[in-house]
Amino acid sequence: MPSRTRLTALLAAGFAALTLACGSSGTATQASAASSANPAVAKRPLDPEAIGQFLVPLPAIPVRTPDTATFPGKDYYVVTAIQGEHDFGLRRFDGTPFVDPASGKPVRTVSWGYDLSYLGSTVVARRDRPVVIDYVNGLVGSDGKPLAKHLFTVDPTVDGAGFDVPQVRTVPHLHGGHSAAEADGHPSFWFTADPKAAANGMGGPAGNRVRYTYENDQPAATNWFHDHAMGVTRLNVYAGLAAAYLVRDAAEDALGLPGGAYEVPLLVQDKSFNDDGSLDYATYPLYNPYTQLPLVDPSGAPMYSSGPETFANTVIVNGVVWPYLEVEPRRYRFRVWNGADSRFFNLWLEEAGVGPLPGLFMQQVGAEAGFLPETVDIGGGPGPGGLLLAPGERADVVVDFSGFAGKSITLRNDAPAPFPNGDDHNFNANTVGKVMQFRVVKPLAGADTSAVPAAPLPVAPLPAPDHQRVVDLQELQDVYDILDPTQSPSVIPRHELRLNGLRFADPVTEQPKLGTVEDWWIVNTTVDMHPMHLHLVTFEVVEKGSYDAASYLPAAGGVMGTMLPGGFHPDTDPAGHADGQPGFDPAYAVAPNERGRKDTVRVPPGGYVRIRARFDRPGEYMWHCHILAHEEHAMMRPFRVVP
Repeated sequence: MPSRTRLTALLAAGFAALTLACGSSGTATQASAASSANPAVAKRPLDPEAIGQFLVPLPAIPVRTPDTATFPGKDYYVVTAIQGEHDFGLRRFDGTPFVDPASGKPVRTVSWGYDLSYLGSTVVARRDRPVVIDYVNGLVGSDGKPLAKHLFTVDPTVDGAGFDVPQVRTVPHLHGGHSAAEADGHPSFWFTADPKAAANGMGGPAGNRVRYTYENDQPAATNWFHDHAMGVTRLNVYAGLAAAYLVRDAAEDALGLPGGAYEVPLLVQDKSFNDDGSLDYATYPLYNPYTQLPLVDPSGAPMYSSGPETFANTVIVNGVVWPYLEVEPRRYRFRVWNGADSRFFNLWLEEAGVGPLPGLFMQQVGAEAGFLPETVDIGGGPGPGGLLLAPGERADVVVDFSGFAGKSITLRNDAPAPFPNGDDHNFNANTVGKVMQFRVVKPLAGADTSAVPAAPLPVAPLPAPDHQRVVDLQELQDVYDILDPTQSPSVIPRHELRLNGLRFADPVTEQPKLGTVEDWWIVNTTVDMHPMHLHLVTFEVVEKGSYDAASYLPAAGGVMGTMLPGGFHPDTDPAGHADGQPGFDPAYAVAPNERGRKDTVRVPPGGYVRIRARFDRPGEYMWHCHILAHEEHAMMRPFRVVP
């Protein structure tokens, strides 16, 4: 047998020859595909440091107008997933657009959105007023026929994907919604763009649409809806299928927060582009670990997989790369979503070219599921002073620009990737270290009568739990190898992330009883921080801490993990530092801005989180990591609320 290093070189050379023979779809680690307009011109990655920053204004995301007549007493919408051409604001430093080397025209990007070329208009709901939405899969080509090929390479080896299911399939999920199970967007209940299609056999509807009713029986919240189709969630969201869904109520109205033009959504993501403007989602050649040969599909073409995480090299806000927003010297309310695949954002403010300034910070008044019991000053500087948002998390913040007239304020990011132990390979302070810019140059239109309450809204605690359970997060090796040139050796086992050591289709192990309150002790046995999201419920973050690995028996084969008495160490990091002691890592304690109700929680490596929730609707729901690449490499499981 040749050495592992020599074998890697031989396999890489063999794969390169196979790729040249079979062709490629033009993703980051594949051979470039020639442009159909000019076969002599191949796609190449667009250098993020060649893209001008803060040259394009922040797009204002429109708000949908409801139909109030079709269903009296309810708001009705039709939301259609479409394919379009989008301008992501790719400009050179002189402000001129990049030009497609094949066509010679300014670049445009093929993307997906909900009735828009990218993302979608916002749904604004009122508490206890139902919303009815007909979601339509309208992903068709210029000929009007359903798209057969996805924008990105589909990996048929992940759960829910395969050669026997369509590549282009969708099912929406209202993230943060207190939804009935039949309206939750079960990932197996996908549907295609074929209006005559039969039901998919796994519970999905016939045809190309589904109707969901949301009762909105929940407090004011910063929710969002995005695609959740099994096996292609990460690809569909990356393509653009995500939009805001706000719930408002009388308690919010009474707070006097900035509103109207002074309430601005900020949906933050990362993206990579090719020089023709096309989106790029990194993939890696798949290898058979037994034959040591590249895997091929039934047609003989090479097969590819996404990596355990996906980190792109630019930052997008509301569908534009590094935008700017002109503001008045007054308070603004920003609803901030982390809509990235894998990247955490640690956000903070500084004067451009100067750095953090006294009085320049954010005041966080709410998290995912509503308002905080007290306002938290945050984002005034990097590191522990920043506003940390994992994928799926949201923050409701106010920034007061009144003392900064004439200044340019940059929203920065310094979160390592992967978080918290990433290196410079996936982080560049000049690119993904910057998010957008605020320019305090508009004259004050009138007196600022808004307010930031010190205690926005009390949060009623849940009662003591009826049941407690221990669940865990595991990082294992899949049965496939991938070729990753950033690693040494470059042919490595593909990661598989599991919950309780189980795959998605294994028997359900979490079955809360209807109406009961449960505490879940979520134990993280991996080296990454995982944002864990539970559908249906909002929860209290009761405590965080580290655990004694020698006292913990991880879950395996459907037998749940067990912790010996004294094995959990609240408010203590793995190095043994306690909260308040020098060197303590605050990731192992409940942060002040985690004390409201949440639906996504960061579980630190070598640590645990205890959450408390009431399971008050029957049926099957999901719990999963909201790093979407993790979710689709097996880090998602159903739970079932039973009578």
